[in-house]
Amino acid sequence: MSTDVAIIGTGNVGAALARTFARHGRPAVIANTRGPDSFRDLAQEVEPWVRATTLDDALEADVLVLAIPFLATETLGALKPSWRGHIVVDATNAFLVPDSEAILGGRLSTEVVAGFFPDASVVKAFNQLPANVLERQLPLEHGKKVVFVASNDAPASAAIARVAADIGFAPVELGRINEGGRLIQARNALVLRLFVEQPMF
Repeated sequence: MSTDVAIIGTGNVGAALARTFARHGRPAVIANTRGPDSFRDLAQEVEPWVRATTLDDALEADVLVLAIPFLATETLGALKPSWRGHIVVDATNAFLVPDSEAILGGRLSTEVVAGFFPDASVVKAFNQLPANVLERQLPLEHGKKVVFVASNDAPASAAIARVAADIGFAPVELGRINEGGRLIQARNALVLRLFVEQPMF
């Protein structure tokens, strides 16, 4: 049984992910804070595989992909006292936020996001490439784009790796957020680098 996925956010990253889910026939829902009427064109483009819904409905999904600005994660996380039973995928980057170093206080940005979503299994993924590159389809003979996945929860990491594979990526699990996951904190070694898994034939 496939994992229920909600894309939260309809900006560049959310739209790129929605189009990628739709192109690969992987069901998902998508929502933002303004309601489905605010993204009708995108909704029509990605139907029927990706369905527009309300934020309240989207937040019931097993997997919540945060395709929203880093500073919006705190407000979203405050909507529930506990996020137990959810996998929260942090696709945000904090490095463009003014005074981001002061906000982070020496922590990784995903560690900060995890604090806003108590009891959730938090995974870092889908953040290392610009939205237009993330969405771009490679010819089959060229291979699959690599996406990196990191989490302190191994089963959650594996679940998101499966979702990434479902939508045409070659997932590489990096282990814990404060170890291998440190490499996909924005400005670190694996960010803004396109890796491709070559076909083995």
